[in-house]
Amino acid sequence: MPNEISKLKNLEKLYLYGNKITFLPNSIKNLKNLKILEIWNNKLSFSEKEKIKKLLPKTKITF
Repeated sequence: MPNEISKLKNLEKLYLYGNKITFLPNSIKNLKNLKILEIWNNKLSFSEKEKIKKLLPKTKITF
């Protein structure tokens, strides 16, 4: 996932399921308007999932 994703300031929904993703960049925290993140069926570790939750506390995340 490129860091440029954080430039999509008005993004409200992001569907990344089934892509073999192992991490998201810390810059994802800049997506202040993100309401829904669906990132299930990927290769995220427990610690990576916890990091994502902390970076996006107001986002509904489906792992």
